[in-house]
Amino acid sequence: MPPGKSKETKKDGKFFATTKKGEIADWKEDLNSFNKDKIKDAVKKVIAAMTVGKDVSSLFTDVVKIMQTDNLELKKLVYLYIIVYAKDRPQEAIITVNTFQKDCEDKNPLIRALALRTMSAIRLDQITEYLAEPLGKALRDKNPYVKKTAAVCTAKLYGFNRELVEEQGFLDQLRSMISDSNPMVVANSVAALSEISELSGKDMMKISSAVLQTLLNSLKLY
Repeated sequence: MPPGKSKETKKDGKFFATTKKGEIADWKEDLNSFNKDKIKDAVKKVIAAMTVGKDVSSLFTDVVKIMQTDNLELKKLVYLYIIVYAKDRPQEAIITVNTFQKDCEDKNPLIRALALRTMSAIRLDQITEYLAEPLGKALRDKNPYVKKTAAVCTAKLYGFNRELVEEQGFLDQLRSMISDSNPMVVANSVAALSEISELSGKDMMKISSAVLQTLLNSLKLY
């Protein structure tokens, strides 16, 4: 086996063989199966087909209902599918909101961050309008991974709806996060503010002597 290739990666290679006639109908049936292994394999086949440019948007509602799974690997795949096809299925995409909101409150920080990151990547007004509340909570989350993800998502949201970011006070929250005790949160907050500054043409960092000292202290922690 070539260096760097796991057995799992080798095994998953079979999912890229996506030329069988009637395969979408077969996948649809498996996506609606009660067999968890069949569902997981079907999702992998759908993602593989999507990766090589095959249009699998017709399976949107079938894939989306699987997003409530407790399997993190499967959830990641479903969320990736949603990011790609939500813009083509705006009316159907609204059904994802409840699960996104639920996942943003999940006890697992990886799921909270994943849900937030996915919502911020979907450029649809009907999704974005539900992003403000979970993003505000994530910027105050106790988990540094969630907080640093929230910082990145704030910059993404600013590029799509800067009025919402400004109205919700997210810029002030980002500035306060520069004083966070976690270097990862500090670094991502600075990066987010820098990106927002470029987008707006204004200095959003507003570096004072106190902020500068905080940044210098953070550098010492690396």
